[in-house]
This record gives sequence, structure tokens and C-alpha cells, in this order.
Amino acid sequence: MNRENNDKNPANHYQDNGNDISHIQPKSKRTLLFSIIHKLIPFSMLWVSLILMYGVICMYTNAVGQDEFYRFIFFLRHPIVVAINSLVLFVALLHSILWFNSTTKILPLNQGNQKSRAWLMSAGLWIVTIAISIFLLLLVLK
Repeated sequence: MNRENNDKNPANHYQDNGNDISHIQPKSKRTLLFSIIHKLIPFSMLWVSLILMYGVICMYTNAVGQDEFYRFIFFLRHPIVVAINSLVLFVALLHSILWFNSTTKILPLNQGNQKSRAWLMSAGLWIVTIAISIFLLLLVLK
């Protein structure tokens, strides 16, 4: 029996393993700038992690009696660091927009109108994100 002509084994040998993400990726070609910014996401998250780790280390040594925390504050005030942090904030906002939009495409929304449910899901994610951000801002400003 020829395996290629069998109905159970298609001729193209394509096996669906559930990892097909073609419905998430846009059909149009991205611009060069958008593609570069999209590839900066891991580096921006690494930058934020390193800055936070440096701040925690400086706070710990400040508790011992040194004034390392003031060096951290002056480091954050440097114009190059301010520019990098602004770029990282922009990339993080772009990442959250892309993440929330792709989440509604991945989740199975079989009941009711899919567009309205996707819009509600995206709006709900944004409301939760804004609420947590406001709570953290008020916590820091106290």
C-alpha cells in the first residue's frame, strides 16, 4: 500500500502540532523602524532589569552606611540614561499594545459576536493595567 496516497497521511506530510501562529502575524510587511523597535523589546526589558538590580544593590549598600544610593540617583539623571529610559518606556508601551491585541486573536471567543468580545477583552486588559499602574503610583507617592 502506498503511504503517499493514503487518506490518513496527506501527500504534503503536514502535521498540525498546534504551533501555527500565522493567524497572529500581520499579512502586510512591517516598516523597517517598526521591525527594529519590535526587536528591541528583549533588550529594553533587560535594561530595566539591570537598572532595578543596580538600584537594589545601591539601596542595600546605603543601609550599611555608604552613600551609594546617591550615585544611583545621579546615574539616573544622566542625559544618556534618561534618553535610554524614555526609549525603553516607548518600547514597553508598544509591547503592551501588541500583546493585548494578539491576546484577543489567540483566545477562543466562540460565543456571541467575536469582534465585540475581542474589544471587551482588550479594554478589560487595559483597565486592569491602568488600575494597577495608578495604585502603584499612589503607593510610591505616599
